[in-house]
Amino acid sequence: MTYGAIAELAKQWVEEAGDLLRESLSNQSLKIEEKTNASDLVTEMDRSIEAFFVEKIREHFPHHKIFGEEGTYDDITDMSGFIWIIDPIDGTLNYVKQKSNFCSMIALFEDGEGVVSFINDVINNDIYMGVKGHGVFRNDDQLKPIPDHSINEGLIAISTKMVTKETAITQELVNDTLGVRLIGSAGLEMIQVLTNRVSAYVTNELNAWDIAQGYMMATELGLSFTTREGKAVNLLTKNPIVVANPKAHQEIISKFMKE
Repeated sequence: MTYGAIAELAKQWVEEAGDLLRESLSNQSLKIEEKTNASDLVTEMDRSIEAFFVEKIREHFPHHKIFGEEGTYDDITDMSGFIWIIDPIDGTLNYVKQKSNFCSMIALFEDGEGVVSFINDVINNDIYMGVKGHGVFRNDDQLKPIPDHSINEGLIAISTKMVTKETAITQELVNDTLGVRLIGSAGLEMIQVLTNRVSAYVTNELNAWDIAQGYMMATELGLSFTTREGKAVNLLTKNPIVVANPKAHQEIISKFMKE
């Protein structure tokens, strides 16, 4: 099956999962649990949506491996073969508290290279899809390449922990831009870069399910996506990332290299 054919099939799953998530927002008895602390939540919908994706993958691609946030892990010691990476709800705290500003994400990698990717901006009903060799789309519209530009020409998105734990470097970055934006969903933050609404997204350490989907799309669009030290992303471990157009990316990386 071609990447395009896989993408068309997976898009049906993503659309159905989006419908389920929108319907769930009216559920007044949603079960919510803490993971590591009061701001790190998991709901029955996180687990339900992941199980939904897993069922579809097992049905159509029984030999593919799966790496999901909510505990669906095959024995993955390297990135060889086909691996699906799932974040059923990215921004669960927003999903619970705001009922907005969250997304659902799934991507397929082959031998360490992203080949199909989806980020579903559920509330706005915008599905972003990347297919290797065919570009990145928002619904039916293909996204255009981002013009190379400096960080002082645009906004920057950062993770919340950078504000609370890395105040010095965060202040330096913000002072070199037109302003900062925080959403609380890595997927939606990366969409901001892909659509040139912000010039860069900079984070502390994130897991594979937080970044794999945006990593695939950014690569397809010709953006730079690395660790904050400018090294290649390793999806088998946590990564502090910078995603930006090449010029802004180099300017940001140089700041972290000076630390």
